[in-house]
Amino acid sequence: MAIPLATWLGTATEYAPAGYAIGLHVRFTSPTYLFQTYPAAWNEHYSANGLVMQDPTVAWGFSETGARRWSDLMSQDAANVLGQAAEFGLVFGVMVSSLQNGSRSLGGFARADREFSGEEMERLTALMDAVHALTADEAAISPEDQRTITEQSVTV
Repeated sequence: MAIPLATWLGTATEYAPAGYAIGLHVRFTSPTYLFQTYPAAWNEHYSANGLVMQDPTVAWGFSETGARRWSDLMSQDAANVLGQAAEFGLVFGVMVSSLQNGSRSLGGFARADREFSGEEMERLTALMDAVHALTADEAAISPEDQRTITEQSVTV
């Protein structure tokens, strides 16, 4: 039996107390499903300033798979996106990228108190892979998961 999407999102919240953004099945630049718990002020700042186009974590996520700490990408952050994120409480983070059957999903996870451990990064990678697989076939998504999508996903 598959673990409900709401349970996966709850686990993401536990690992990323400062927030997360999970884009599932990204086609071109838009995800089929988007779940965000980053602070609203950060989301507004990020959107208003078009930071997705300069975000080194997003660039890494589109070109690699697995997990990478934001601190490892600082040298690629010419626009200081990560420094700006820290001003909104997103001090430490990890980007997770999953690619299965030609479909890519990305998840950014943040906390204010410390770096993510290697074990946490492994678990977040497993989480992303599972959520990616769970939502791969829209026709097979359970009614419970459909409710979670309706209630918690962000319209893109």
